[in-house]
Amino acid sequence: TLHLDENEYNPYLFTSMGAKIVIHDQNEQPFVEDMGIEIQTATETAMGLDKTVLKRLSSPYSDCTVDGFDVPVINLYNKTYSLQMCLHSCFQMEMVRSCGCAHYAKPLPPEAEYCDYTKYPGWISCYYRLRNQFIQEQLVCQKTCRPACHSKEWTMTISDAEWPSSPSEEWILHLLSWEKGLRGNRTLRKNELANLGIFYKDLNQRNISETAANDIVTLLSNFGGQLGLWMSCSVVCIIEIVEVFIFDMFLIIGRKCVQTVRKWWQKEQEELPPTISNSAHGAPFCISDEDPPTFNSALQLPRPPCPDTLPPTYETLRIRSSFIPDISTVESCSH
Repeated sequence: TLHLDENEYNPYLFTSMGAKIVIHDQNEQPFVEDMGIEIQTATETAMGLDKTVLKRLSSPYSDCTVDGFDVPVINLYNKTYSLQMCLHSCFQMEMVRSCGCAHYAKPLPPEAEYCDYTKYPGWISCYYRLRNQFIQEQLVCQKTCRPACHSKEWTMTISDAEWPSSPSEEWILHLLSWEKGLRGNRTLRKNELANLGIFYKDLNQRNISETAANDIVTLLSNFGGQLGLWMSCSVVCIIEIVEVFIFDMFLIIGRKCVQTVRKWWQKEQEELPPTISNSAHGAPFCISDEDPPTFNSALQLPRPPCPDTLPPTYETLRIRSSFIPDISTVESCSH
């Protein structure tokens, strides 16, 4: 039985009276305003539950997140990740960024403070402006937050009846008033009460999980089956063919490179000038430029090669007869 305390309602903020409930797991944050179900007063509501566990595949099959750590939004509730929790946390962070303060109905982000009208006089208009943008999906929250891969859903079957009935109304109201501690003529009215009964409609749990239609193992299996059916070939045979092809290709390329290097080396050796030995016996001999040459060192220097052609004959090198005296004249003079 729920006591609604009608006298605590603000008529300017709430125009209806009743209760709102939400079914959630123990480690999940309940968001009554978004996912709650309203219960009417003066009625007995019976609610049958069916539990469904959903397991979706993550990337690359869908954009869901496993634990929420890959979503760039701070978890302000310290509970299991859910889409609603991410949206509320993102809205609170956007309000701190735009309005300078945090809303009092949500957890406080780090290094922030709750809105105060004396310190932030324009926070109310800023809040409603952000709220309208959030409803119209103009903020980044709807694009940033992603659904959870593992979630639980509750399917509810609701039925209600008038409560309490006319014959039992008097004693039930007196009993509930006594339990609440009311004295005197003050008794509860049935419009302030609501009776709620929750039970499992079926004791079976339904699991819905996604599996990949084709993975690597299935792809290779189907590929091998098609090869064996149409070409009488297996995957092992294809791998061996590819292996032989790659091995032969590298062998041919390596052999071609070796032949190219060998030809280049032979060409370089042919273009080098012949070396001349600096000693008569083939041993190298070095003469320093600082010391003057001696006779022994000059003998050890290599001899110049003999020319293949004889030196030219010049007419000027011949002794002309005009310069040679006559022998008879010389003899007469001597006498």
